Amino acid sequence: MRIGVKYCGGCNPRYDRRALVARLRRSFPEHDIREGLNARAEDFAPDLAAVLNGCARACADHGAFTGSRGKVVIDSAEGYDEIAAALSRLAASPTLDKA
Repeated sequence: MRIGVKYCGGCNPRYDRRALVARLRRSFPEHDIREGLNARAEDFAPDLAAVLNGCARACADHGAFTGSRGKVVIDSAEGYDEIAAALSRLAASPTLDKA
């Protein structure tokens, strides 16, 4: 699965967002995880879009950043669990359904 990661501007980060992505890479080595501009390259259409805001303000502009199978927007280190759960749900169904 292709996972695209977009960061906020980082003006007030409350956690190490790059460390969270490194943890995702260690936990899910079978997935192609790309960050920033590499996540939006023409030759890379993510299945899951992951927006990593550094704080609760959640200012990252992500309207045009989408994944073909869903999007997860987080604002804390605890958001790792949300992304991991989304990956598990996507393995079992064609799209994210939080219902």
